[in-house]
Amino acid sequence: MEKIKSYNTHDSGIDIFRGLAVLSVILLHLNIRIPFSGTFLGSMMPKPIYSIFFWSGYYGVCTFFVISGFLITKSALNKWSSLPKVSLRGFYTMRIARVMPMLLSLLFVLSLLHFSGIEEFVINPAKTSLGRAIFAALTFHINWLEIQVGYLPGPWDILWSLSIEEFFYFFFPIVCFFCRKEWHFVALVSVFLIISPFARTTWYPGNELADKNHFAYLDAISLGCIAALVSRRIELKKNALLIMKIAGWLLFGLVFFFRKWVYSIGITSIGLNVSLLAIGAALILICMNKSFSKNPKTPSKFTEPLLILGRNSYEIYLTHIFIVISFVYIFDSMKLSGEWIWALYISVIVLSAILGNLIAQYFSNPVNLIIRKRSNIKFAAEKASLKEDLPEEQLSEEQEAR
Repeated sequence: MEKIKSYNTHDSGIDIFRGLAVLSVILLHLNIRIPFSGTFLGSMMPKPIYSIFFWSGYYGVCTFFVISGFLITKSALNKWSSLPKVSLRGFYTMRIARVMPMLLSLLFVLSLLHFSGIEEFVINPAKTSLGRAIFAALTFHINWLEIQVGYLPGPWDILWSLSIEEFFYFFFPIVCFFCRKEWHFVALVSVFLIISPFARTTWYPGNELADKNHFAYLDAISLGCIAALVSRRIELKKNALLIMKIAGWLLFGLVFFFRKWVYSIGITSIGLNVSLLAIGAALILICMNKSFSKNPKTPSKFTEPLLILGRNSYEIYLTHIFIVISFVYIFDSMKLSGEWIWALYISVIVLSAILGNLIAQYFSNPVNLIIRKRSNIKFAAEKASLKEDLPEEQLSEEQEAR
């Protein structure tokens, strides 16, 4: 009964969507180091199919941005009933409680590994210093640092997307405060639908990391925010939802599955591939949320692994690289190849999920709850929840960032 109750406080469809996104990132980071093409199946895969399975981490992160915007806005609406009522103190406390415990712990571990001299974790002093990297991570501009100095080690590089998200969320409650109406907010963030494609393709010409700038994916986050408002404020009939669902999957699938064709007709070169993917994801999220609100369902045994990945996606995203690096090192040391790659991939995925779940259960979620309780912030929408199930409800709301 407890398990069913826990799932019913969370939209399992969205968590599965998130699980697929984080899985695509793990597979990308594995494939970069030990290509799956070394297996018989991998060698037989047509290149487009291979790319879908093992080179989709970028689109996985883009999907994260949309889901993040959707869930942050949905959470704000649940807590304050409308965006103009969002509390600056309350919102920032929620973000600190969710993001900072894991981030600070990660930076502490990365600093120790840097000083230990382990190659994959050492920051090249010719590029930047450890102190500069820590400062960039804590002030959410490590993406800008990489644009200036080039790639940082993998465990540091993954923080680029967090920097973009938290840049947006720093201004989120401020914009909400000054917007007298929710449609004012929609009008303002819609500007990024124009700016971001240019930011992805024309800013910092000649720099291979140019599309990591802060404005490059704000359209995706904004579309997630708008989708949450549409889902909450607009009643959609069954036929309208069906059309929206079909359109969403068509747009998402067009970019995700037919990326070569999308590139060949020039959509990618002008940055609209991400825009179309994000619009599709936003439409899918609206339909998922509408469906779940009317008929909450528990996950099947087939989809439950993806749900676990999605539920703890923030923890898994930040820590999976440790599992990847460790197991790739063991794999190389033992001079394994061929079908042993299957064992490597499965082991890394399973252990990444286990590690993320343990961290969420015994560290990030409890610390999140402690910070929330000590902040003494009350939300109108939670008054009915101040009973025995309060921790579960609170944590359900606060697992929205990744």
